[in-house]
Amino acid sequence: MSGQAAATVQEPEREMWERAARLPPRDPTVRMFEKDWMERLSRVPPWLPHVLYIPLVLFMLGRSVWLGTSVAATAGLAVLGVMAWTGAEFLLHRYVFHEIATAETERTVKLKVHRLSPDEPILPTLEGWREKFYFVAHGVHHEFPSDPRRLVMPPSVSIPLAILFYTLFMLTLGSHLTPAFFAGFVTGYLIYDSSHYAIHFIRPGGRTEEAMYRMGKGHMRHHFSDNHKDFGVSSPLWDLIVGSYDWEERSQFGSRLLRAWIERRRRRD
Repeated sequence: MSGQAAATVQEPEREMWERAARLPPRDPTVRMFEKDWMERLSRVPPWLPHVLYIPLVLFMLGRSVWLGTSVAATAGLAVLGVMAWTGAEFLLHRYVFHEIATAETERTVKLKVHRLSPDEPILPTLEGWREKFYFVAHGVHHEFPSDPRRLVMPPSVSIPLAILFYTLFMLTLGSHLTPAFFAGFVTGYLIYDSSHYAIHFIRPGGRTEEAMYRMGKGHMRHHFSDNHKDFGVSSPLWDLIVGSYDWEERSQFGSRLLRAWIERRRRRD
């Protein structure tokens, strides 16, 4: 048996499951709505948020300088905005997308999805606001994680949220600090959408893909091992702070890195 085959056999079962689950099926989607125009709005190409929000980020940075904020202060506020996004991402994912749905809700929705006939919309089969909100907001991604048109947030959701957060920042930070901070916050959102899409769907091969796989492994654990851990997608920071990060897996990952480094050193010597 070759070394590569032996490594495959010895690979932990959960890791093999996660690796296989990253490969998208041929038809990784479901019809959500009865009306065609609503269904079209629910499917978003991954480039659309960048087309919408990069001009907004540039405008807000320019406005910050125009209002008299120095370039250094503008950059610092933008960095703080990116950090604020990581916190908002964690809170939304953990307490809105998951905590609002009970385990029974998730099981019921899963059964209803798998009982659908081809091209049958799922929303009419769901009962109550909790089932419908959970599936539209997040459940569809958990049931069809490789759907390329439902990996980024649709503008029908992201634009109202952007207006809400901008208003909140204006009320708390004032008109001079908000533009740069909001630019960083939106940049954090774009990093989240990009990294989320890359984790699920980009396969560059070689060492690049291996590095991407390791960076996104926490999100894969969230999908396929325990959806009550690893809520951070663009950053594991808040999972580490509040204790929802898989420390055992982190330790194993560190051990693998150390072994790989020692092996490279031996080969050089």
